[in-house]
Amino acid sequence: MATFTKRLAVRREEVFSTLGELQAFLEDRAPSPRVRNAVEVAAEELLSNVWKYAAPPEDPADATLVVDVLPGGVRLELADSGRAFDPTAVPPPPPPSLDTAPGGRGIQLVRGLSSSFTYRRDGDRNVVVVEFHGS
Repeated sequence: MATFTKRLAVRREEVFSTLGELQAFLEDRAPSPRVRNAVEVAAEELLSNVWKYAAPPEDPADATLVVDVLPGGVRLELADSGRAFDPTAVPPPPPPSLDTAPGGRGIQLVRGLSSSFTYRRDGDRNVVVVEFHGS
């Protein structure tokens, strides 16, 4: 098993830096390009949501991202100190149309790419666990 761990203050620059480090880590470790891409997309979506919505810009949330490459899959855990928010409780968005604003589909994308998507509140931290199985 190989593990990537990163603690960060969730600011734009740190989010992008962390995503670059994660991409390099997964390059030769992910079980397949499909799983690698799914993990990268999920990490980007979840970290971006924390950066944009979890705390005011002058007092960013802190987060810990842990990605474990396991036999047959990858497990991503993101714990953050932002406002309580359960992404698994977000209903699916309405079908896209020319009359709807873009956006609001990232959580649904993570849900669709993953094998498992769970949330818990642990003290003052949001903890999201996303698993990706297969090759």
